[in-house]
Amino acid sequence: MGELVLGRKIGGKGMVWGLFLGTLPDLDILFFPWLDQVEKLRWHRGISHSFLMMVVAAFVFAKPLAWVHRKQGVSARRAWWFVFLVWSTHVLIDVFTSYGTQVYEPFSDARVAWSNLFIIDLFFTLPLLLLVVYRGWRGLLNFRELVVFHYSGSEPDVRPKFDEVSRKGAAMVMSISSLYVAFSLVMKLWAMDRIQGQMVEEIPDGELVEVAPTPFNTILWRGLIETEKGYFVTHWSPFDEGPAGYYFFAKQHELCESFQEEEMFEGLKWFSRGHWVARETPDGYVEFIDIRFGEVRDHEAGKLLSMFRWHLSYDDQGGFKAERPPRRFKMGDTLSALWKRLLGNRREWEGLEAF
Repeated sequence: MGELVLGRKIGGKGMVWGLFLGTLPDLDILFFPWLDQVEKLRWHRGISHSFLMMVVAAFVFAKPLAWVHRKQGVSARRAWWFVFLVWSTHVLIDVFTSYGTQVYEPFSDARVAWSNLFIIDLFFTLPLLLLVVYRGWRGLLNFRELVVFHYSGSEPDVRPKFDEVSRKGAAMVMSISSLYVAFSLVMKLWAMDRIQGQMVEEIPDGELVEVAPTPFNTILWRGLIETEKGYFVTHWSPFDEGPAGYYFFAKQHELCESFQEEEMFEGLKWFSRGHWVARETPDGYVEFIDIRFGEVRDHEAGKLLSMFRWHLSYDDQGGFKAERPPRRFKMGDTLSALWKRLLGNRREWEGLEAF
């Protein structure tokens, strides 16, 4: 955005401003040391990611930015649109994921999640990243040339041509990433149609509550189906031959009866948007599991491990605690199983026990 909106006026500094302003919404994590585990969930991607903050930030930063670059002819209007676009596209990319973003704060704490991209997807990020690296490298070369020309007493004549190439590059890589987003939405609609069609036949009393991509790709999709007693989880890939299997996770909400009045427990239910299950661990904890997020596969134990879980308990003074236990699994095994399942191999993927 910095290259496209400000690059013609201020060159590579536009990308630097984009980096700075595009990072600001996520600086809400600076408050984490003063927040408990559940308050962090409410705060991150909260007010800093809202429509209101997009507009406020544009008004706050536009005039100072225009003043700094007044000699290059950056108007307050152009600076306003630049800040707004940088901030809003940051939020839009967050909305693409399953985590949830509170774009309506402070008027509503509802979290928006389109769930068409995994939180890390190199196919979306890599084109943008390559341009940033290229821009930085050429910027260093230009800086060196400026220093050389400064001491030689002549003026360089290379930056205007390079800036034009860089702006075209920015438009190209943004187009590629945008096309990938469009592809992810088409794949999601396809996955929803296939999962819904199979669900109607095999789980007629179920409700499809979410379809989301599995890690690092938009080919293999996870479907979450709710019934009165629990949740069914299935996966779909265009390489599948025949219907996929299901895992069933009983709700067991009764395990959390003693925590119903706790504010932190209510926060966990809010974060999960009501889609959670409970388990009792071997060491005596009650475990709250946000079932919307996927599972990793522990092939040594032959079981699934939940991604988003909290151990609920009371300390010796009667204080309620919600703590996230460490996740222990082998990333290599998980990625290997994911790749095989993506290509339609269901035997290894569906051969583990549900948690």
